[in-house]
Parts: sequence; C-alpha cells; structure tokens
Amino acid sequence: MVGPSSLVGDAGSTSGSDILAKPNRRLDAFAFVEALGGQTEHVERSVVNRFHSTFAFVNGRLTSICEHCAENLPPAAIRSTVMNGFVRLGQKRLLVNERLMLFASDVVLTEFRGETSIEECAMRDPDYALLLICDTESPNGETGMIELWHSIARDDYAIVIKGHDGREMLRDAFNSDLKNVVTTISNLGLVLTQLHIAQASSPYCALGRDLFLEALEHAGYRQAS
Repeated sequence: MVGPSSLVGDAGSTSGSDILAKPNRRLDAFAFVEALGGQTEHVERSVVNRFHSTFAFVNGRLTSICEHCAENLPPAAIRSTVMNGFVRLGQKRLLVNERLMLFASDVVLTEFRGETSIEECAMRDPDYALLLICDTESPNGETGMIELWHSIARDDYAIVIKGHDGREMLRDAFNSDLKNVVTTISNLGLVLTQLHIAQASSPYCALGRDLFLEALEHAGYRQAS
C-alpha cells in the first residue's frame, strides 16, 4: 500500500528524466500497488530482503507470493481483500506506517474509492540527522540541492532531492553505505557544485563530509579546480 504523501511522476517518464525540471506530485490518496518494476536492486534491498516470505521478483517485477506455497498471487485475486482489510484495520488504528522510501520507474497503482480516509501519523523519524547539503545541477541546467541524512540507529543513509524553490522531488533511503547514495546521484545525472556542512561545529557532520567525498572520489567524481 502507498499513501497520500507518496510522490508520483508522469506516466512514461524514466529514471533518466530531468528530475529537477519535472517535479513529482503528491498522490493525495491511498492506493494498492498492482505492479512494481524498475530500479530492482533498490527495491529488492528494501522490500524483498525484508519481507522475504511475502514478496518476490517474477520476470523482473515485484509480486506478492503465498507464504505457504510460494506461488505467485495475481493482483486481481487479492485486490479487494487487501484493500478492504487495509481500511478496516486502519480505522481501528491497528496499522503500522513503515515509511519505506522507494524509487521505481515502472509502477501500476489502483487508487481506493474517493471517500477512503485514514489519518496519517504525524510522527517523523526522529533519529535521522542532517549531515550535508549539496548544491546540484542537472544536465539541462536546472539547479537544486541534495540533503544527505544519516540514522545511526537504523545504519541508513537517506537523500532528499529538492528543486531550486525548495520543493521536494525525490527521497531515497535504505542505503547501507554511501556508495549506494553516490550511485543514485550518478544515475540521475546530477552534478554537485557546492558542498555545505549542516552544522559547522559538528564533528559528526565533518566525518560525514569526509566519507562522502571519499565515496565520490571512488566513483570517479573529481573536484574542479
């Protein structure tokens, strides 16, 4: 399931699109994920390995499986049951918001009926700390920024990409090391122009800067003179 704060782009857009020029929009609804593909390494790391008895990749697409027989469950066969159960449990406040932040380029959603409303939890992940802010530029000359966050408790790096007006374009989390973060930035074709420490007096932020620069260097990035 995905919720109102999920971000969606135009149908047919690809990971090579100019993310700073074409901001995603909020879904503003609950929806059932019928199919999910693209960016499969990230999805597999975040979903399949975490819920290994519930999901699997079949022909390059994420699909639900029966935990007893491991057979593929077609969306049409479980759609109504899952959606009705979601609403019923949500109204009783028995659901847990996993707040998984995923990016996929091939998604099919079925939105709930318009009157479906479940109150979202206002609590944000309190253990993420902002380390770095990077000014960035796309191949088409659009400018923006990348925020690098880290959670010691979760052992996770997350990035938030924003346009020049501060509007959020993309979130990407569940990165166990900075190599994955740099790969995501590289795949989006973004160039880093300036690097700022979130808190100048923080040794934690300074260490994050040094590790990030090291990861960039290993990936082939070079500082312009």
